[in-house]
Amino acid sequence: MSKTAGPLMIDLLGGAVGLLTPPADEPLAYGRKLLDGGLSAVNLTMALYARDIKPVLVEFFDYQNLFAEAPHMLLHVKTTEDILEARRSGRLGIIQGVQGLHFIEDQTPYIQILATLGLRVAALTYNESTQFGAGCLEPVDDGLTLLGRRAVRELNRCGILIDVSHAGERTSLEIAEMSETPVAATHSNAKALVPSGRNLTDPQIKAFAAGGGVIGISPYSPFCGTEARPTLDDVLKHFRYVADLVGPEHVAIGTDFFPHSKIKWENGTRRMYPEMVGPYVFETLYAEGLAGHADLPHLPQALEKAGFSGPEVEGICGGNAMRVLKAAWGA
Repeated sequence: MSKTAGPLMIDLLGGAVGLLTPPADEPLAYGRKLLDGGLSAVNLTMALYARDIKPVLVEFFDYQNLFAEAPHMLLHVKTTEDILEARRSGRLGIIQGVQGLHFIEDQTPYIQILATLGLRVAALTYNESTQFGAGCLEPVDDGLTLLGRRAVRELNRCGILIDVSHAGERTSLEIAEMSETPVAATHSNAKALVPSGRNLTDPQIKAFAAGGGVIGISPYSPFCGTEARPTLDDVLKHFRYVADLVGPEHVAIGTDFFPHSKIKWENGTRRMYPEMVGPYVFETLYAEGLAGHADLPHLPQALEKAGFSGPEVEGICGGNAMRVLKAAWGA
């Protein structure tokens, strides 16, 4: 047991497995800094740029060995009860997710196999279009394809939460309309405040909420700033805006904290998506005051100062995400 049980806090999109790197003096203390940040569970992205299923399967292999090596620190989350158990036992619950299912090609039966291995969150697209529908940065959005509709049905049937963060507006609305369970924009902010191609329009926010879903607010600078590096207050405006529009029960946390290096990020994401990144560089990538998991313990108090009640803060920090995960995953 690494810490005593604290408040329920779930990061609906907290990065990749590199975030779990242990400190040098504790080689098996995987996820220490996330636990110290107060997290009960985190959705980690697997094999982000995989073009076929092989690297995804290798990452499942890596995770299986990680869970076997560090059971005192990490708990593989397959049900919402696992999240509660992680909190009770002072461990970090790991939710396995993917940002795009392009790697399954046209093989929607793979979705059931991936669910059996532990996949619990999946997006149909990244920024670009896939065989399933349009990505949010594509200039043309023709909505869900026939294959995309098949994938939505399979994701619902297999108990995998559908992430609409990176889907184009029409595509995301069609996903939300078709899905039999709530969807989540795990790491997206309000377009009315910051007109990023990655942010959500009011109709999207309303549609996701109408189906019982949640929007995970992110401190990623391109989503909550325009030119200057945003502050925590700028991030709080997005929490407030979405809550005022559809109710605080549809707001959650999705940090998008990734284990970037300056060279990797600036020659990857920044070079590939300049229309999304804007003026930001590695040093200003996240909002000042909420720039990493070490800042998360300050967020509940900041939310209260922004006008949210105690129960509303509890919902935003974890309760709302739990409701949606339970609805998507089933018993």
